[in-house]
Amino acid sequence: MRIYLELMEILGEAAAEEPDFIRIDVTEWSPDDVDAAINLLLDQAQAYEHFTFQKHYCYHEEGEPCHAEVIMQK
Repeated sequence: MRIYLELMEILGEAAAEEPDFIRIDVTEWSPDDVDAAINLLLDQAQAYEHFTFQKHYCYHEEGEPCHAEVIMQK
């Protein structure tokens, strides 16, 4: 299993640009480092009008479906 932090900007349908997407692999990180990354990404998220920030538990290597835990949405 891999663990990712994912911040996805959500744009309206009429938007001309691509939305931002940030993914960080935190699988082998210490809990303190993961918490620090979460705080940094939440700071970045405030620049977006709408976003989803989640922890993605990826089981593709095991042939299983993934699971996402939403941390914050706006």
